[in-house]
Amino acid sequence: MRTNYHSIWLMPCAEHERRFSEVVQDLARRFGSPVFQPHLTLVEDMPRTCEELEPLLARVAEGAASFEAGVETVEGSPLYYRSLYARFPVVAPLKAMKIKAVEGFGVGSIETFVPHISLAYGVQESSDKSRAVAVLQRRMMGMGVRFDRVCIVASSQHTPIEEWAIRSYISLRD
Repeated sequence: MRTNYHSIWLMPCAEHERRFSEVVQDLARRFGSPVFQPHLTLVEDMPRTCEELEPLLARVAEGAASFEAGVETVEGSPLYYRSLYARFPVVAPLKAMKIKAVEGFGVGSIETFVPHISLAYGVQESSDKSRAVAVLQRRMMGMGVRFDRVCIVASSQHTPIEEWAIRSYISLRD
């Protein structure tokens, strides 16, 4: 029997999600990497049902407002799920949301939190990848991104990427 894994994602507003999706799709074509929905992970890979997580998510989102954070840098790494990504500073509303998520879901750590939106998964180190990072760094650094909802997502490192799907969400207040 397959375990029911879910993650908690913080989502950029629709306009910014479209922009990130275009980058993900472009990089997927260029590098043969998977296409996925751009997101900022707050909590990953919990073997719990959506129904179990919904009341916890409501507590995490309670009173939280949408907010903007600027892309701090674009980086590459050898990690599969952080192969090429836009990194964000730990601004106050993002830190508060992460702290509430760690406390509410009982997993994760604020000390190891690297807030980011991945742009490509599994791209091997190469001069092409380095050039892509440099181009995206120039294009995206300082770009403001509005985050406006938190989601329960059927996703994990054990779930095929093409099966990842938002199951429930809460809009943050304006």
